[in-house]
Amino acid sequence: MATQAAVSFFYQSGFTVAVGKTLLIFSYWEEHIKQGYRLNDQDFRGFNNIVVFVPRASAEHHDPVIYKWSEAFPISYVLTSELKDVVPKKANIRFIHQGESLKIAKVQIKAFESTDAGISLLVKAAGVHIFHAGDLNLWHWREENTLHEITRAEDEFYRVISTIKEDRIDICMFPVDPNLGGFYDAGANHFIMAKKPRIFFPMHWSNRAEIAEDYARRMHTVHTTVYALTQARQTAVIDFSVSPPLVRDSLAERKLIGRSANAIANDHINLSAYISEDPFSETDLPVDLPKRQY
Repeated sequence: MATQAAVSFFYQSGFTVAVGKTLLIFSYWEEHIKQGYRLNDQDFRGFNNIVVFVPRASAEHHDPVIYKWSEAFPISYVLTSELKDVVPKKANIRFIHQGESLKIAKVQIKAFESTDAGISLLVKAAGVHIFHAGDLNLWHWREENTLHEITRAEDEFYRVISTIKEDRIDICMFPVDPNLGGFYDAGANHFIMAKKPRIFFPMHWSNRAEIAEDYARRMHTVHTTVYALTQARQTAVIDFSVSPPLVRDSLAERKLIGRSANAIANDHINLSAYISEDPFSETDLPVDLPKRQY
């Protein structure tokens, strides 16, 4: 198993995970990302394998800009089967339905059900097990739905979660949606208790960063660390060589060494920097940065 992974947040449900020389891209949606923070060619250089995942055929998960990325890079696409008749069939585009598995280079992929449209995804790369929920969640509005509707939603959610028979989830990205009202975190809570992911990243909170931050502050268990990434390209570098895994936050460490807000806002690390054994080795950060346990 790789001892290190770098998870970067972009917007809504959009994340990248860099593991060794493999880059995984989930639910990338460029419309709401400022120009200087969007994925670009610099990010892709040096990776031997780039896999782009689209778990649902909606704008917030499927941005056609992903097909405009240069074919000079080793990019493959794994799309929900809902998109089979929507996008052109190319050799580097694969479709996957719930219950199916794929292997691209050394990346293993399995699709699970969702409680909304599309699929959820379990991806294994360099021994790191990564779960992206797509729109899998406990979708009910306690203040609006009837008791029968709530019970039905809960039963369906619990059933789907029970089908995810995985011995270990190292990294999880899961919805914590404030639109659900007072029980917005019920699905995330159940997933954490049932599946015990090692590192959990809240997503799908729209522009309510405080929702993710509050959830990260109060939801910790013996098995799971919840970490909130709330700004485009904010990156958590996870060290799996220790237990529990150690998380280093690119944004927090830049603040720690006294960089101004403007300098931080206008300076980000390209994803290709995380190919290095030390993800900060090619930056202007000092090598003796103190590590923080979260």
